[in-house]
Amino acid sequence: MKYLKFSLVIAAFSVFIAACSQPAANTATNPANTAKTVANTPPPIDELASAKKIYSEKCVNCHKADGLGGQIDIEGTKIKVTSYKSDKSMNHDDAKLIDYLVNGDDDMPAYGKKLSETEIKDLVKLIRRDFQGK
Repeated sequence: MKYLKFSLVIAAFSVFIAACSQPAANTATNPANTAKTVANTPPPIDELASAKKIYSEKCVNCHKADGLGGQIDIEGTKIKVTSYKSDKSMNHDDAKLIDYLVNGDDDMPAYGKKLSETEIKDLVKLIRRDFQGK
């Protein structure tokens, strides 16, 4: 009987050792848990989505989708549109870009009465982020 009890204790101890030597299942790196976390996480909100829409409606015809501008033809008149990626544009402070948007410049139309102050500031943020990497 003592031998049987001793064998059971040794067997239990062996099972305990084997179980403890296995790596713990890390729930943070478990792909199943990661998928659930990602699925439950709301998508990031693009704070400049409305500025993107305004850019696509009012700016893209001249400044292009990539912000490079270039030579364009409007009603038979050739216009050179400044690139947002040029040194000149990148060196302007936000106040100067806002002034261009509000009051226009050369062939650039004024948007001060067409867009709100917030929309204009968001356009400047969009230009800085998407075209100038700032």
